[in-house]
Amino acid sequence: MYYRDEENTPFDRAREAGKGIAKHAAKNALKRGTKAAVKAAGKFLVKGIAALIGAVGWPVAIVIIVLVALTVLFGAFYSAMPAQTALTGVEPSEQDAEVREYAEEQVSEFNVKETWLVGGEGAWYPGEGEYTLGRLADRYGRDAKLANQWGDAYAPVLYLAAQEREDRMNDRGWVKKRLKDAAENLRPWFYYKESHVTYCDKDGNCTTETVYLLVEAYTIRGHYRWKHKWVTKTYPDGGSVTYEEIADTQRLSDGLEYVEKYIVPLYKLPTGTKEEKEQARIAARSTFEMAQGFTAQQENLAWLLDSGASLVSLISGASIPAEFRDALEEASRLTGIPVWLLAGLIERESSWDPNTVNEKTGCFGLTQLHPDYWPEWARRCGFDPEKDRWDPRAQIIVGAQVLAGFLGRPGWDWEEIDLRDPPEELERALARYGGYGSDVEAAQGYISDIVRLAGAYRSRPGAWPVPGYYEISSHFGMRFHPILKKWTEHTGIDIGAPEGAEVVSVSAGVVFDAGYDETYGNRVYVRDAQHEYLYAHLSQINVREGQAVRPGVKIGEIGSTGWSTGPHLHFGMRPIGGGWIDPEPLLRDLQ
Repeated sequence: MYYRDEENTPFDRAREAGKGIAKHAAKNALKRGTKAAVKAAGKFLVKGIAALIGAVGWPVAIVIIVLVALTVLFGAFYSAMPAQTALTGVEPSEQDAEVREYAEEQVSEFNVKETWLVGGEGAWYPGEGEYTLGRLADRYGRDAKLANQWGDAYAPVLYLAAQEREDRMNDRGWVKKRLKDAAENLRPWFYYKESHVTYCDKDGNCTTETVYLLVEAYTIRGHYRWKHKWVTKTYPDGGSVTYEEIADTQRLSDGLEYVEKYIVPLYKLPTGTKEEKEQARIAARSTFEMAQGFTAQQENLAWLLDSGASLVSLISGASIPAEFRDALEEASRLTGIPVWLLAGLIERESSWDPNTVNEKTGCFGLTQLHPDYWPEWARRCGFDPEKDRWDPRAQIIVGAQVLAGFLGRPGWDWEEIDLRDPPEELERALARYGGYGSDVEAAQGYISDIVRLAGAYRSRPGAWPVPGYYEISSHFGMRFHPILKKWTEHTGIDIGAPEGAEVVSVSAGVVFDAGYDETYGNRVYVRDAQHEYLYAHLSQINVREGQAVRPGVKIGEIGSTGWSTGPHLHFGMRPIGGGWIDPEPLLRDLQ
């Protein structure tokens, strides 16, 4: 629930001034190499400080300088980094590619350093478990979203280099040493419990697969604990699945103390006074926030948009993150508001980030709830305002109840509503939710965004990948590999079907890669704004790289190419930048 705030504070003016300086520096840096880019950024920073002080006054400028410096320097260097041609149009140098590759290697290595198997749910950090799994193993992919990316290690290194008189960024030995140090000291700690999923067909034949569930995480993105509960779902064909779903999410801290603990001695920041401690915290937040602009998710979105896709065209029912699906369905049952409308609201308000906070208003979470009204609504919906503030389920249900209150009358026939000409009651409710009060005219842009996004979720619910063939012959999780003859993790699911059967896209998106490799044979990767989808062992491919697809568009045909013992589709799914997750919860909903 977003409340507009037009007040232009000194901090707001400082931030805007900083953005202007950063934009100017980054724009000029595009035509330079790494060394020249950083030096040019530094020059613009010096020139911009005077303007910054003039705009906001010296005290505020002192507090904001670290943020501006990081914006300018990291933004300028990023423009010269590899794999960013879609963002900048500039081809990176070989040295840039080498540095980034090393950063990614170090971050990947330390992301799985502390992946501990523990005895159950509870408080484990900073202890150790029985042994490390050596991989990101959560069935729901929560670890992948919390794991570090190359920008997290690079931000403090770049800032540290800017403090040096020598040109440290051309000293590859120094850069690599600092990157490894940052990756190691900011590494995430993950704690998992063993669980299982039991699948039964209509005749009562059951199989059980071992999976792992994340119960605690201590990361620069926050300190979390989770609880789970057992559920059984029955499907129309008579089959069922029993598994543990997420029941409760607690965020114990925002992760800044982890960043601060590392960067205060690294940057040699004083912390003797209250003001100095606050400035150190701003430096930690600035370092973290600058890094977040340069993640796999941001790069993927830039690539998608550069390919000619629009955000609305990338949306389908498949792009709803798996960990939020149960809460959305629960909220829909409680309020009568369809999942597709709630999804459109969340996409507009938070882009599916439960930790996002509006700096001006304090509105937070997936549904952008206002802190003034959150306690009352949380209690009304049966939640604890403090304990459940960062629980996605609470955010979704409370947001849905607030919107339902604005909608007023129950019994809406949602499927009959023409979203090209939404009813006045819906427009008024959305205007109030967006903080526009009764000014529906002023809210038209906001309303239009939500309606268009909701329409995309409604019209493109997602598709089963092999129409007419619904038997899953091998599930996600540990299995005895039929070719390697040993226990390995199966990173997707297998759907059996005869050679030549049609394989269609589950989601909307863009074909990222289409070709052949030894393991998967003929395979296609499709990306939307949230996930990457893999279709493997095809007998033929019917799409090309860069092609836009919608749910139900033919990808190829069933085959047995690559490492395969017979005709089938191997279907995989992973968050952008993360590891493979179980796609079955999504596919069963589509079935």
